[in-house]
Amino acid sequence: QSTLFNRRAGGLLIAGALILLGTLVIVAHFPAPSPPIPEPSPVKDIPPNALSRLDNQPRTPVRPFHASDLPPYQSDFYRTIINNNLFRPLGWTPPRRKEPYRLLGTMVPKDGKTPLQAIIQVSTAGNQTHIVSIGDTFDADTKIVDIQPKQVTLDRAGQQTTLKLNTSPWISTAKGRFSR
Repeated sequence: QSTLFNRRAGGLLIAGALILLGTLVIVAHFPAPSPPIPEPSPVKDIPPNALSRLDNQPRTPVRPFHASDLPPYQSDFYRTIINNNLFRPLGWTPPRRKEPYRLLGTMVPKDGKTPLQAIIQVSTAGNQTHIVSIGDTFDADTKIVDIQPKQVTLDRAGQQTTLKLNTSPWISTAKGRFSR
């Protein structure tokens, strides 16, 4: 149906389109003037080798931030923030540090002629197995101090650690855990 309102609306649309088209033609034909390009300022009193001297300045390495860089009263404050990180899931606990040494067995002879020995697996060296006696060393810091039935005492940089033989009812395998 053609009403007076529809005719006027159509006429207004056509008039608006013609005005817009005319504006675009005028803008394209007469572009806006660009601002003038400023003249470069002359360089004064800089010797020619000054820039190369600046490049040869020794650079100080950037050291990462550590909590020990702060005064004690601030490091305790930041330790709380680090321990209770907001972006960790609720109930998150830090993973337990895995011991690099695992006791596989001990050999305690009945007579006093044979030395005490232990079989220890070292996970840091690609799961190598070593048979050791008292006084043997694995690396510069780790030394065998004592061997008892089902346990070995290690001295690591002045700190003593006891490795115990795992005699739980669970049998641990590479693929999983099974019960007897």
